Amino acid sequence: MPTKFSHSDGHFQDAYLHDMLESARHVWRYMEGVTFEDFLADSEKRDAVSMRLSVIGDAARNITKETEVRLPAIPFKDIRGMRNRITHDYGHVDFRIVWEVTKEHIAPLIAALEQHFLPKENSRSAAPEPPSTKRPPVN
Repeated sequence: MPTKFSHSDGHFQDAYLHDMLESARHVWRYMEGVTFEDFLADSEKRDAVSMRLSVIGDAARNITKETEVRLPAIPFKDIRGMRNRITHDYGHVDFRIVWEVTKEHIAPLIAALEQHFLPKENSRSAAPEPPSTKRPPVN
């Protein structure tokens, strides 16, 4: 009889959190040194960032309440809300807010997710991805 897996399983929760971390790192790289004017003028950058924020939100939709409680520094509800706004109301997205999210909230998100994975990465030889070598500044 096949084993039934649950998305609340710790392995799946870590996979979703890793997806969030990977996409947040992409957003950080995309936006490094980018002014709001540059961001607004570059539709490819806006699309890439919006897509990655949507991926972060999709992964956050699968995070259980138990995992949320273990990671209080991560605003899962706000992340899901941003994803819903981008996905369902793309034509009316306020890109000033998207830009501000990338400048104010991505670095703390990366730091919180890296902190979550740090003990596991130190205890396993095959970590999902090493912590970034260039840390974003944390405000």
